[in-house]
Amino acid sequence: MLIPLWQALALAVVGLAALAPRVRGWTYLFQLDEYLPSRLWPTLRRRLSSRPLLPAALLGCALVLGVAFALVPAGWRPLPLLGAALAPLALGQPFANRAQLRWTGRARRLAGLAGALLLGLLLLLFWAGPVGVLGPGLADLVCVLALSGASALAAPDELRRRRSFMAAAEARLAFVAPLVVGITGSYGKTTTKVLLAQLLDEPEGSCFATPASFNTTLGVCRAINEGLGDRHRFAVLEMGAYRPGEIAEICSFTHPRVGVVTAVGPMHLERFGSQGRVAVAKSELLAALPGDGFAVVPSEIRERETLLAPLRARLVEVGSPGDRWWLEGQETLDSTTRCRLRGSGGEALELEVPLFGRHLLSDLLCALAVAVELGVAPEKLVERAAGLRGAPHRLEVTRQGGVTIIDDAYNSNPEGALEALRLLGELPGRRRVMVTPGYIELGAEEESSMLDLGRRAAAVCTHVILVGPRHTEPVARGLAEAGYPAAQVSVVADLGEAQQVLPRVAGAGSVVLFENDLPDQYLERP
Repeated sequence: MLIPLWQALALAVVGLAALAPRVRGWTYLFQLDEYLPSRLWPTLRRRLSSRPLLPAALLGCALVLGVAFALVPAGWRPLPLLGAALAPLALGQPFANRAQLRWTGRARRLAGLAGALLLGLLLLLFWAGPVGVLGPGLADLVCVLALSGASALAAPDELRRRRSFMAAAEARLAFVAPLVVGITGSYGKTTTKVLLAQLLDEPEGSCFATPASFNTTLGVCRAINEGLGDRHRFAVLEMGAYRPGEIAEICSFTHPRVGVVTAVGPMHLERFGSQGRVAVAKSELLAALPGDGFAVVPSEIRERETLLAPLRARLVEVGSPGDRWWLEGQETLDSTTRCRLRGSGGEALELEVPLFGRHLLSDLLCALAVAVELGVAPEKLVERAAGLRGAPHRLEVTRQGGVTIIDDAYNSNPEGALEALRLLGELPGRRRVMVTPGYIELGAEEESSMLDLGRRAAAVCTHVILVGPRHTEPVARGLAEAGYPAAQVSVVADLGEAQQVLPRVAGAGSVVLFENDLPDQYLERP
């Protein structure tokens, strides 16, 4: 070897210290990607393509130092390698993330194991001489490679821990014995869960619901193990899926008796490949229901046959005249929506709810149908509906400094965005502004959906602020195709820049729609 082993080890330690901020940053993104290497590698590709100059400069600097290693006298050879080891501190791409890594036990284990793998890799590279510059020079690549390797090595232990958490949650449910309601869907599941929990909550038997968007296997386990108590008569569990089998796994230890599927749509189409496969994944909840249970499903849901194929429980459909419940009419007021609901049993309910948008009212129909089937009297539902609170950042309407804010930033899909635009056009305002980064994970439908978003926005908005110039280019094209004036479009790098533009295009008396907000792994400015 070209340098002594002790020098290679010292350089490896320095290199690992210089890479530590990047290991921490990539561990954060790995956490956002549910610790799935199959999702982390596309995140690496997006981040490198959004700002390619800095990684190229880092690699170029490393290669120059590698050449210098070959040219200097033997006694000076460690110096170019030391420069390469420290280069990520000077030229590395900063992680300007809006949230912080949660140092859970799993994050600590993976980061520690990845650090050990990196140390070994750097030791071998530096001991080999000038090839050692490639480690720091390809900083992001080697960090992702180390985390992926750490994930593979830790998989058996993580599986053991996963099964332990699932067993504990199953035992907790068996001890408390609540009636379990599972809720899934391409969108609308969190809102339906939040609304149903409020409709079912009573002093004599309160309702437990998984918090926020805790809808993965480990998220549901944690919520049950830490939050389910003896007072809970019902347990409403949100169930998400990024691939087939995930909902079935959650059902295997939660044993739901009631199921709700809110929608089958193009969300996460990039991962599933087709809406048919999305329906198969959602049908896992219906397949798990016992024969004496029931399922609530909108009658006009997409992929209906595929979705309902494994159902053995009783079906309760909502949404269309003649179903168990349907919306007969609605009126958007200043701070509420007045709606008339009809039931197949002759019921007629007049509700005034602090919710906006047809798809949120569809979620309310699903929640109301479950509550009625579980014995809540319709007159109680009318009373409770007036005080409902929707899920945060889902068509949430507030007023700040004379400006009406429609916060639909949690996530976005084509149907929901068009409903948000309809609401933007309905609420009184002298200017109407949409702020959006567009859609993600729609697969082959993404570009056409973004084009359509631009065309629809052109008919409603007085100004559009596009967040992320590369990703929102189809939205800009859709606006242009609709003849929208270019002067009324602002393209910014991030939400911070959007907030700076807003005062110039939306003053008092305006309505501003925030349509979607991308997670950190999709930001164009790392």
